[in-house]
Amino acid sequence: MVTETTEKSVLFDPGFAQHTTILSLSLNYIYSEINSFKNFGQRKIKFKMSYPQIIKMVDNNVGFCLGSLLWAVYIKSLGDLKIEGNPCLGDTFNKEESVEEVDFSIKYFDQLQKDSKYYLSTNYGTNPQYIKILELYKGFLVENKNFVSTKTTNDIILPEGIKIPDSNGLESIHSKIQEVIKTGKLLDLLEVFGLIYG
Repeated sequence: MVTETTEKSVLFDPGFAQHTTILSLSLNYIYSEINSFKNFGQRKIKFKMSYPQIIKMVDNNVGFCLGSLLWAVYIKSLGDLKIEGNPCLGDTFNKEESVEEVDFSIKYFDQLQKDSKYYLSTNYGTNPQYIKILELYKGFLVENKNFVSTKTTNDIILPEGIKIPDSNGLESIHSKIQEVIKTGKLLDLLEVFGLIYG
């Protein structure tokens, strides 16, 4: 694995992306399969089989957004360093396109509640923290113009309400980030969310 920092630079992504998918595309594929069945009973079975996968994708999507915020806080605390591997650098900023996926993710929670009730007769209770994280991440994307000009840690703008904790808090964030990159359980980052928000 590439080291996440050198003396003078840090990685744009410390390793979160490998554990996520583009939620809208992945769900579109799953729902196409579910809807290919004419019979409700078959659709119900297919949804039930897909449900754990859907939950994992939704959770990791929220975890990815939280991870991006935590990583931004952590690397901003290190001083002015060059950012390596920013795939957005040099692109043109389009606000609608930048937030499209986050808006989809926020709206999907309503759909997930309806579908879990319809197909499984269970209530998927949306964690309000998930919505808050996605809203903060959306603000983060807009404030930073989707990182099209983000070359150094000084260029990063943290969303309103996000704070940089003390050195102990930063160390906890860094340790937790390292842990979830290994395990792939990005939502475990919720344990350190309170260090940067609230």
